Amino acid sequence: MKKILLILLSLLLGIALYAGEKKESYTMFPKAKEGYVKYVVEVPDVKNPYDYKVELLIGKTMMVDCNHASLRAEITAKPLKGWGYTYLEVKNVQQGPTTMRMCNEPKVEKFISVYAPEITFRRYNSRLGTVIYVPRELEVRYRIWSADKTVQKALKQ
Repeated sequence: MKKILLILLSLLLGIALYAGEKKESYTMFPKAKEGYVKYVVEVPDVKNPYDYKVELLIGKTMMVDCNHASLRAEITAKPLKGWGYTYLEVKNVQQGPTTMRMCNEPKVEKFISVYAPEITFRRYNSRLGTVIYVPRELEVRYRIWSADKTVQKALKQ
């Protein structure tokens, strides 16, 4: 009985330390500026992280019609001085290009994100999450992409 209790206490202590480590690991990042919110995207550990990518969806829910809607923004990777890490800062968010079709359907609520795959499509890293600072009216969502197990051969020409 004492062994079981000791094992359970050790397990709980390990979990508490791990959870505390995750939270503490982001204290080196600056606090969000006035009018901004800090988001952290953490992904689970996987067997081969090179088979995965993380897509950040930075945007907001808007009323839109049948036309394609988008947002534009300036997204900058900033170095965290003295640590070797970077974080993202989003600013100058504007309505992006749209199609101009005639719509017969009523407007609907839809999450519209900034299209910037060169910076929002990220390397998969379960050890340190991605830190993003966005204006208060935006939110950050994400999805995980994985490689197909089948590898194709390219044609020689």
